Amino acid sequence: MSVIWALNTNSDSGYKAAITGQLASLSGDTLCLRNPWVTDSVFMGKLYTVMIIGVMTSSYPGLLSIRTSNLDTPDLIFIATMTLAPLVFLPFLLYRIYFIKNLSGFYFNHATKKIYYQRGKKLFTFDWNTTGGGFFKRTEYGGASFSTSYALAFAPYREDGSLHQKDCLWVDSNEPTEPGFKHVAEVWEYLRHFMNHGPAKLPPPGEPNWWHRPLHAICLTPAEAWRHYAPWRTGEPGEMQGKKNWQLPFWAVLFPYNLGLALCWYGVCRLFNVRAAPPPPEAFEQAPVRSTKRQRK
Repeated sequence: MSVIWALNTNSDSGYKAAITGQLASLSGDTLCLRNPWVTDSVFMGKLYTVMIIGVMTSSYPGLLSIRTSNLDTPDLIFIATMTLAPLVFLPFLLYRIYFIKNLSGFYFNHATKKIYYQRGKKLFTFDWNTTGGGFFKRTEYGGASFSTSYALAFAPYREDGSLHQKDCLWVDSNEPTEPGFKHVAEVWEYLRHFMNHGPAKLPPPGEPNWWHRPLHAICLTPAEAWRHYAPWRTGEPGEMQGKKNWQLPFWAVLFPYNLGLALCWYGVCRLFNVRAAPPPPEAFEQAPVRSTKRQRK
């Protein structure tokens, strides 16, 4: 992982402002970007849920056929091991649930010229005027192969005027899998225009990635899951990204798995009360109003 710091708040990068699915909300003087750690945690949470259910499905039927009479100690140890085996993945699932519930989005406040991010009980605040941006290249191992993605990183300047990767927050570029600097700079220009000039004259956001809707929503209701994973078009916004005619047979084959996983994850979210972290109250503060009255001598 490496960051090329090449963007600042006062100079134009030469690219037009644009943004897509990174934008979670825009209301008045406050803009919120999705936290990629939360999106990744939703994906991994679903993966651990599949692993737990898969181990249960493969091991528990065999346990039901064991006669409980005349069992010796090795048999009891074996039964206990097989019973507890699915719970090996439970700590990893709980770890990801903790992230989902405790990591807020990134809030940009035009009025106060601050960036706010809450992690648990700790609030991080960046001064926009002393923040720099950069091109962030990330290489990760996904279990089968390595993948490279590209993102916009932003961090506060240190006292010596330097920027450091370990201080930064980051969001995906408009095309995370393409190495072009343009897609990173477009997001930066969108943020720069908002923070320097406010929401007026901002271009409308582009169409979000339809494939990421279950991740952005954190948890789809059964009705929403049916609509999203149905092997036919349901009128969901953006569904033509993934439901072209030649893709529909694949959706039909995967429908039982997709819907079953969505329902299991819905159950996990209800059980552990999984929901997005609340925004920090400071993100909605207004700049102090300066008095225009002259003080009497």
